Amino acid sequence: MNKRFIIVLVLLAATLWAAAKQPRTQTVVNTWQMPGYTAVADTILFNDTATLNYHDVDVQQNYSLSSTTNGNVLVSPIESRIIQDRLRNIDDPFAWSLTPYVVTPQQQRYFNTTTPFSTVAYKRGFVTGHEEHDIDFLFTGNIGRKLNLGLEMDYLNSAGHYANTAGKLFRGSVWGSYTGDHYSMHAAFGWSRLSSFDNGGLNDVEDLRSSLSSEDLPVRLNAMAGYRYLSGYLHNQYAITREREYIDSIEVIEDGKRVKKDTLKVQFIPLITFSHIFETNNSNRRYIEKTADQNFYDTTYYDHSQTKDSTDVLTIRNTIAVTFCEAYNTKLKFGATVFAMNECQRWLNDSVPYDSIYDYKWSNNTYVGGAIHKHSGQYVRYNVEGRVCLIGYKIGEFDVEGKIRTRIPIGKDYLFINARAFAKSETPSWYLQHYKSNHLQWENKFGFTYRFLGGATIAYPTQWIKPSVDFSFENRTRPIYVSAADWKPRQFDGNVQIITGDAGLDLTTPWVNLENHVVIQYSTNDSVLPVPLAILQHRLYYHGTWFKALDAQIGVDLRYFTRYHAPVLCPATGMFANQQSETVGNYPWMNVYANFYVRSIHLRFFVQYQHFNSLFMRSNINYLTMPGYPTNRDVFRAGLAWHFYN
Repeated sequence: MNKRFIIVLVLLAATLWAAAKQPRTQTVVNTWQMPGYTAVADTILFNDTATLNYHDVDVQQNYSLSSTTNGNVLVSPIESRIIQDRLRNIDDPFAWSLTPYVVTPQQQRYFNTTTPFSTVAYKRGFVTGHEEHDIDFLFTGNIGRKLNLGLEMDYLNSAGHYANTAGKLFRGSVWGSYTGDHYSMHAAFGWSRLSSFDNGGLNDVEDLRSSLSSEDLPVRLNAMAGYRYLSGYLHNQYAITREREYIDSIEVIEDGKRVKKDTLKVQFIPLITFSHIFETNNSNRRYIEKTADQNFYDTTYYDHSQTKDSTDVLTIRNTIAVTFCEAYNTKLKFGATVFAMNECQRWLNDSVPYDSIYDYKWSNNTYVGGAIHKHSGQYVRYNVEGRVCLIGYKIGEFDVEGKIRTRIPIGKDYLFINARAFAKSETPSWYLQHYKSNHLQWENKFGFTYRFLGGATIAYPTQWIKPSVDFSFENRTRPIYVSAADWKPRQFDGNVQIITGDAGLDLTTPWVNLENHVVIQYSTNDSVLPVPLAILQHRLYYHGTWFKALDAQIGVDLRYFTRYHAPVLCPATGMFANQQSETVGNYPWMNVYANFYVRSIHLRFFVQYQHFNSLFMRSNINYLTMPGYPTNRDVFRAGLAWHFYN
């Protein structure tokens, strides 16, 4: 790893450690996101200091329970094997396999803290010649009660265990928020730069039985994809409020003693808010082969000596919204929002520099929509919102979504029921309609795709048993997929249904804990939407406190998915393509680990032996994540995260 990163990490940790020695006050950290086009702040759980399962905290594990990759466990094109987990939050199909590594403005976290908070984390995989490095840094703090600023950066570098599978990621964001009584503001700028090599898979997976080291196994391709994502976000809001006086008890020191005193305070209750949201993002992908004719693709149209393809999408959105808050509606106790959004997009395909048709393509779309919501209340909360495109090439596109959350007291605990549904039509991305590159070309006339989903989650967590179940039914009409026969997108003229059941059962005792997670999926058309029938994850571990100062978690986990026709990656586009000739799965991945948390200095660290069952399953070569792409063999990993509250 670059020595400069180590020096910076050491100096930063020393500085923060010195700051931590100063007198402390109680730290309270609140965090939230601004999801959706109505931009209503949504509180999220702050779990950066969670003491359990720290060994599983990384981009790929946070994305989904089970995913298809090229075998690199840190940086790789990735697609969840669970249909409902797949992200499509960037209007660029060539970037869909990279979206877990990108923080969009809707995913940006904002903070409010009583004291400055920061984290330095470092994780490493110890394999000679195949090192893995993961460095994270977070700092946020308030200037006064209302203004917060922050910075977050992640650096991932993995050499990969097989030829041409190295990956590297540097991403980060800076943000600021001001939450006043009348005026509030949220602003953020984010960036992600990613590079990933691709080998096209092994020439023959039977080579895994040979005595060759993993990096010497023959592969089919030597290619590299680079990706850059930049985003900017600015949300301004002004609220018309009413004042409400209330009595608050605070602690003061009198004659050296702490006493409680009542004080009269004023709370500003918003009635109507006026908002303007500006958002821009740029998605740029490059695909490079130093030697174009490598017998991987059937066609080479322009340059037989090398390949340099490039695509670029620029999106600019402006949204104005008016919200009638719940306090405004004193009788029915719900709020409503109306909004209008303009979206301007520029598409660039400069893989063919002499064809002006595929240079710049501009489009403009105008949406109107609204929402009805209830964000407060002890037992029931809901949100229903929708939009429709009235002007532009996406005219007729619509999206209606609804969620309702309830909790019912049963004994000392609560039964939680969350229901959701959506109906939407989607205009195919411009790149799915028109594209030219050195190896691939297409001109399509795809029509709208339609999706309908209904589902619910039921959970009843108690002190010792935490059962939960999630079920959903989705119908997709005229879905678009990519075929591995020619690496080109196609539209299925029909309907495909996906039924998903997701069950969890965690058993807790004072010493031993067992976590069980099972996902069952069924697709009515395996050639259009292939999914494994079952995905399993189980954790068995001891969790306790030693010497009243050290939290310890020691255990083993197992992951498994049934055999299915897994998609394969098209290196030239970064899209996953369906195939029906090979299956992968029916193999367990097992890890043993130990997590520790030192309470006095807020230090987390772990050690993990990953995929240790490969030691006694050498003859089994089914550890493929997709046809031709094996995952890593046994790896020893370790890492730490140090939190500073002052």
